[in-house]
Amino acid sequence: MRSLYEYARLGRVFRSFLKLSLGGLVGFALAACEAPSGSGVCSADRSTPRQLGVVGGLEYRLGIGDKVKVVVLGQSELGGELEVDAGGKIVVALIGEVAAADRSVGQVQDEIRSKLSQGILREPKVTVQVVGYRPITVLGQVRTPGRYPFSFGMDVRGAAAMAGGYERRGSTENAVIFRQAQKLDACAETPLLPGDTVEILRKAF
Repeated sequence: MRSLYEYARLGRVFRSFLKLSLGGLVGFALAACEAPSGSGVCSADRSTPRQLGVVGGLEYRLGIGDKVKVVVLGQSELGGELEVDAGGKIVVALIGEVAAADRSVGQVQDEIRSKLSQGILREPKVTVQVVGYRPITVLGQVRTPGRYPFSFGMDVRGAAAMAGGYERRGSTENAVIFRQAQKLDACAETPLLPGDTVEILRKAF
């Protein structure tokens, strides 16, 4: 029969083995959750959900080429569809130019309302809605590079398809997105935003 000392020693060995095993499992799980961007997870995938949520809302920031519809309640002649011009402005009847580029829809709406209330209308009710988004640009290893209309749900693969499909040496998995002076790694499934420039890269081999 084994002595009490031997049983105690076996118990300590077993507990040490159990701690090491659990520690290894936890470390493996953490490593899997914190995979670096070079491990197949695109940095752009993590940067777009919040931005995508404001496309179409009052927080959406306008840019050159976006089209908005201005409605002034009871004053149809003051509204209409307007495009943000090369100078970053829209021209509204009676009040003239309104800065729009790099401002939110809500900010532009508030400025139009404020200017109309300055001796033109009493308590004007104004709404501004985006009716057309600035196009995306597709470059690199595609058959017909160029500018294409943006649509909701568009990803890198969809953009490449609009540009005539991938060239023979074009990578169907790796791309780069240029967005607001940032360069982002992208996958085929990376969602796009209005005004993005997408470059389809060459295959590594």
